[in-house]
Amino acid sequence: MSAANIDEERITARGLRPPGPLLIVRKRLRETDRARLRIIVSSREAADEIVAYLVARGARAEVDLAGEDYHVIADISRCKDVDR
Repeated sequence: MSAANIDEERITARGLRPPGPLLIVRKRLRETDRARLRIIVSSREAADEIVAYLVARGARAEVDLAGEDYHVIADISRCKDVDR
């Protein structure tokens, strides 16, 4: 495991349609102490919805295509206004 991945939490939300993956991410944001998230989803629509939510709260996020899955990689260290 690389040093960059040590502080990364992985969330698998494959097979769920929006807003399912976003609801999972919102819950994990309230609970995590990690600075980075990697969210794995099955559709571009779900990935885009998560990116929009995170960016609106000050996080940096990008989407990578890995096979048939979409990985949302987010730096949430500056994320604010999370539903806590």
